[in-house]
Amino acid sequence: MRVCMLCPTFPPNAVPCGVGDYTYNLSGYLAALGVSVTVVASTTHHPEPETAVKVIPFAAQWDLRTVYSLVGKLCREEFDLVNMQYTPELFGRLPWIKWLPAAMAVRRGPPVIVTVHTLVGGYPSAKVLAPLLVGTSQRIICPNEEVSYLISRYLPFARKRIREIPIGSNIPGPSADPEGTRRTVRAEFGLGVDSVLLSHFGFAYSGKGIETLLAAADRLHAAGIKFMLLMIGGAWPGADAYYQGLQSRCQGTGVVKNVVWLGHCERARVATLLEASDLYVVPYDDGISTRRGTLLAGLVHSLPIVSTYPSRPSSRFRDGENVVLVPPRDPIALTRALGMLIASPDLRQKIRSGARALAAEFSWTHIAADTVAVYREVCP
Repeated sequence: MRVCMLCPTFPPNAVPCGVGDYTYNLSGYLAALGVSVTVVASTTHHPEPETAVKVIPFAAQWDLRTVYSLVGKLCREEFDLVNMQYTPELFGRLPWIKWLPAAMAVRRGPPVIVTVHTLVGGYPSAKVLAPLLVGTSQRIICPNEEVSYLISRYLPFARKRIREIPIGSNIPGPSADPEGTRRTVRAEFGLGVDSVLLSHFGFAYSGKGIETLLAAADRLHAAGIKFMLLMIGGAWPGADAYYQGLQSRCQGTGVVKNVVWLGHCERARVATLLEASDLYVVPYDDGISTRRGTLLAGLVHSLPIVSTYPSRPSSRFRDGENVVLVPPRDPIALTRALGMLIASPDLRQKIRSGARALAAEFSWTHIAADTVAVYREVCP
């Protein structure tokens, strides 16, 4: 099977992007299953030598002329199908890419499957043209329950073409010597045997609940609880002032010694830090969701995760069994939950066991196999 994967931010790329990381991992696992994958990316892609996936840096912007040229190329290359990755701003703010599935159908080109990571947001035409994009795609892969719900409710004509396949983590899993990793990291940060190591990972920008986390850390410190919080990850592009403001709010307070700002870390380093952690704290303002790659980074390491109640009911997350959930933007509730887990190794182990079972659903092997199954529906 010959598949064209359409993703402007495919890495290595000058533009950091979780969708690009997802596409990178998925393409590699699809290639391992015998699928011939060609990726069409933007010109911000930096080619890698000797990979199983061919990458074509196609365009700097996705205007009408570019999309017209892309349709012709996709038809000439004789792909079996096109798997287009989509968020409202992934291709910039021009509307023309949303016409791609319809244009391919008119040209009798390969069928288009769209993976909708986020359906609406960013700018008005994203919402207006969403029915066109979804309605003319042969299948719609939804990586999370929120998108499945939105399409099912507001675009019911497309409901039967929805297939829900979660994303996986782009952070490596546990090492062969987790205890050795734990000892090394704790020694690096001078942690005593009675201190608990908390971690938070991801780009810093408004909506991640970092203000809530810092407020809870301040309360834990005031209560005399021994802990260290690792803030792994730097500012989202354009959010440098916000990131610096978060750091400044810790200065001059007692909690400054408990919070370590590590900035951007390579994936292997992130994996090492997570493996050594006792708790993983991601109190998103809009609730826990499988669309969050940062959440899956904690799951892949079977960490006890503290997050916030989902915006839509979820069958995956069970409070007190595989996660601990608190209301968003509630530092008092978060402090209470963290204090309870810090004080109880047994409870941490219970949540860790539940997280380990849940993590199996998000393995790249399963994701790739389920994706091929959707491809086979369109191209038997």
